[in-house]
Amino acid sequence: YAIFDAFAQNNGQMNISDPRYLNAIKVFLTAVTPLEYQAYQGYSHVGRQFSGIGARIACQMQSIDELRHVQTQVHAMSHYNKFFNGFQDWSHMHDRVWYLSVPKSFFEDARAAGPFEFLLAISFSFEYVLTNLLFVPFMSGAAYNGDMATVTFGFSSQSDEARHMTLGLEVIKFLLEQHEDNVPIVQQWI
Repeated sequence: YAIFDAFAQNNGQMNISDPRYLNAIKVFLTAVTPLEYQAYQGYSHVGRQFSGIGARIACQMQSIDELRHVQTQVHAMSHYNKFFNGFQDWSHMHDRVWYLSVPKSFFEDARAAGPFEFLLAISFSFEYVLTNLLFVPFMSGAAYNGDMATVTFGFSSQSDEARHMTLGLEVIKFLLEQHEDNVPIVQQWI
């Protein structure tokens, strides 16, 4: 939050090197924030379904991480929202913008599935594939364009993603170790 505040106090929005970058930030923040919120809700619900303390706590910790990601992204948007259009109403737009239909559908399907399906879809597939491809290069682009507020929340979120990916691997390992009949099921999910 100190970096967000320094960005705001120094009018960091004036130091962005390319105005087109701001449109990329609008797409990024309005797309990723609702997905993080869905992940928060999903882990909260899945954690309640497990009777084992280890899985329950892992889901609770991941849920807290996802909620923190949402909060830091909203905090980053709040500064931009004072100066630029397109950051308000991100939760409303989540249901209406065409480019969000695929990730929105992915999360809705994962949340409607069972707990293991959810964990595999989000902790393994989403965290491994999308967040690594999305957060690391985007944060480098943010730094290149002088947007240290976005760099801050992005790297903070990315450090959590490594732990989230570990949960996905552990779920796969657990399912495969339970019975050999689970192998084709897990392969089909992946």
